[in-house]
Amino acid sequence: MNGMVVERQPEPGAVDPNEILTVHQAARVLKVSYSHMLRLIRGEVNGMPPVHHVRAGRTVRVRRGALTEWISNVERLSGGNAVQRAQV
Repeated sequence: MNGMVVERQPEPGAVDPNEILTVHQAARVLKVSYSHMLRLIRGEVNGMPPVHHVRAGRTVRVRRGALTEWISNVERLSGGNAVQRAQV
């Protein structure tokens, strides 16, 4: 290729974990309302850890990979509680 650098385009349907999402976009990923997403980010939902986010002034952004990690963490937490309840 004569030393040319070719950037690969992501495959259609591929998800970039470093993609930065707005609160509205993050809410769509979780299929929740905008206001509920804000409560999740602030840690105001009982039994749920806060969603990792970045603030730039009044702007809030969530990295897609952080949202995916948060979902996995919540699944682990809920799975552990289900096991504890079953043992009681």
